Amino acid sequence: MELTLTPREETRLNSKSRAHYFSKGLVPAAVHGRSIDPGPCFVSTKHSRGWHRGSMFDVSWNGKNYKASIDELQYEPVSHKLVHISFHLVGKNEVTHIDIPVKTVGSAPGEKEGGMVSLHIESITLEGKPDDFPEYIEVDVSTLHVGEKVTVANLTPPPGCIWYHQDEGQTVATCAHIKTQPVEEEAVAPAAEAPAPEDKEAA
Repeated sequence: MELTLTPREETRLNSKSRAHYFSKGLVPAAVHGRSIDPGPCFVSTKHSRGWHRGSMFDVSWNGKNYKASIDELQYEPVSHKLVHISFHLVGKNEVTHIDIPVKTVGSAPGEKEGGMVSLHIESITLEGKPDDFPEYIEVDVSTLHVGEKVTVANLTPPPGCIWYHQDEGQTVATCAHIKTQPVEEEAVAPAAEAPAPEDKEAA
């Protein structure tokens, strides 16, 4: 996907300026990379649904073509509106390392055994050239039973890539029994004893 980055002169924007650009569908952003000078810019959020850390784009910056990956997405805490994006730019033939999101594929038989599949990490770092990076690292759980797990060692890096400083024994996904909270029975208060009859006075 091609993305247009528009350089901007202002390094800091006040709330009025931000609102002006937001009304045009533009969000403040910044670029950095080993072979470029960092700088501020704007980016259109028209197609931003589904963007995530690690999303890759083709961009032009200062007249040169690069691959750009999203390093960080910042959201307004209340409205969850996207307010800033950080891009990492690399040359198309430059070897670099990028965090690629992880997602599960397939249906685990352990789910029919009363288990639930859980991801233990959000991303895995790959080293390679930008064109070789996938959008996601897919973790196949179609053979996973309750009590079993998938580690980095069980995965194969995409062609042209290697794991970057990644512990191959690290757990990526597991299938475990769903824990249920025991229902506490309400304590039944002991019945109040009837008051003892008063002794009658002797006549």
